[in-house]
Amino acid sequence: MIPLCQWAKRLGCVLLVSGVVGCAQEVPAPTGSITGQMAPVTAVGRLVGVVAIGGGHEYPATVDPTTGAFSLAVPPGPYQLKFTTLAPNGTPQPFPYWVWVSAVAGTTVTPPIPPITHDRIGRGTLRWTLNGKSYTARSFIKVYGEGKYFNFVGQSEAFSPGADVKVVSLMVPSETENGPLFTGVGTYALGGPGRVTAFGQSTVYPTNESYIYWHYQSQYATPPNGTLHLTRYDAEQGVATGTFSFNATWSTGALVGTPPPTATVTNGEFDITF
Repeated sequence: MIPLCQWAKRLGCVLLVSGVVGCAQEVPAPTGSITGQMAPVTAVGRLVGVVAIGGGHEYPATVDPTTGAFSLAVPPGPYQLKFTTLAPNGTPQPFPYWVWVSAVAGTTVTPPIPPITHDRIGRGTLRWTLNGKSYTARSFIKVYGEGKYFNFVGQSEAFSPGADVKVVSLMVPSETENGPLFTGVGTYALGGPGRVTAFGQSTVYPTNESYIYWHYQSQYATPPNGTLHLTRYDAEQGVATGTFSFNATWSTGALVGTPPPTATVTNGEFDITF
C-alpha cells in the first residue's frame, strides 16, 4: 500500500507535467549574449546595474563597477536594456535612456551605449535675473529633449532655513498645431497665441517652503513676450548654450499672501552639458 504522502507527491507531479495545476512559465534557455560598457565619470557616477527586458522576463547582467563593462546571456529576441547608476553621493538612480537590442542565437551583440553623462542632469552655468535680482542655479539643472524638443529647469538653491529659492524653466515643444517648431540652434519666441507654444516659467516660494509657491508663466493668449536664443545645441554630445528673457503672469500656486500679478525674467544665460 502506497502512503498518502507519496500519492500526493505523485499526483502533484502528474498535474504539473500536464499543465493542469501551476502557473509557472518555463524560462527559455539563454543562447545569445549582450555586452557593452558605460564608463564611469568621477563627477557624475558609475554604472551598477543592467537588466534586459524581453519575452515577459527580466535578465540581470553582470556589471564591473570599476569599468562599467557588462555582459549577460539571453534567449534570442528583442530586448530593452534598463540601466541603474550610482551618483557620487551613493544614491542609486535610474538612467533616463533605454537601449533597444536584438539578441541572436550563437552570437554576441554589442549595441551603442549612451555615456553616463547623458543623465539629463545639466552641469555648467545657468543664470537669470528675476524682478531685478540675480540668481544662479546651484541646486539642480535638468535638461530634456534628446534632440526632439528642448526643456530645462533650474533651481537657485536647496530648501533650507534662510534660503532664497527660485526656479526658472523653458519649454520648447517639438511642434505646435501649426507644424514643427524645435529645430535646434535658432531663435524662439516665448509665449504667444495658440494651444501649444514655447514658453518660460518662473516659480517663487514666498515662505521658503516647497509646498507654498507662486507660479508665473509667459502666456499663450498674448503676443509673444519673451525670446530664447539657442546659440549652440547638440543632443548627441549633450551641450546647450544660449540666452533668454520673458515676461510672465501669475497663473497658479498656493494662495498665501498676495502674489504680484507679473514677473520679469531678464539676463538669462546658460552654458551647460547634459
